[in-house]
Amino acid sequence: LIGSNAKPIDRPRAVVLYGFGRIGRLMARSLIEKSDGGDTLRLRAIVVRKGSAENDLVKRASLLRRDSVHGPFNGTIRVDEERQSFVANGNEIRVIYADAPDQIDYTEYGITDAIIIDNTGMWRDTEGLSKHLQSKGAAKVILTAPGKGDMKNIVHGINSDEITDEDTIISAASCTPNAIAPPLKAMNDE
Repeated sequence: LIGSNAKPIDRPRAVVLYGFGRIGRLMARSLIEKSDGGDTLRLRAIVVRKGSAENDLVKRASLLRRDSVHGPFNGTIRVDEERQSFVANGNEIRVIYADAPDQIDYTEYGITDAIIIDNTGMWRDTEGLSKHLQSKGAAKVILTAPGKGDMKNIVHGINSDEITDEDTIISAASCTPNAIAPPLKAMNDE
């Protein structure tokens, strides 16, 4: 994309993070940083189980603000208790409480054709992850862990050309192949 005027995608696309642990929070930071143009992937919601603390939203916002390795969040985060959301650098991110992926109607939050990024690791096969696609408003699912069975495990730049428009569920593989495959490919190619 360096030096290119081409848009990374043909239209804005809603993203929902299913899970808000460390991986989810780092993904949220990355998406928020890149949403300033409005014509890319836009983080619209996170889905979590209801915490037992009365100030659950405040605690989750605090975890997003500070990371022990990556430091403070670059921008502002405000909690809107009435709308059950965060406002991060001017972008509203709804917080949806649910115990299962198929219990959610994303269209109630104005979210359609969404890419769901499951970073819980609870479901790692096509059958389990397909529960996300039963939710109104969900269109595709990406798993942030190695997939099992015949699911495509994609490492960007290595086999990302294998993704087709028909793919509705893929895995982003794991940290090990994402870390080692690109330099190994470069070494092998040269």
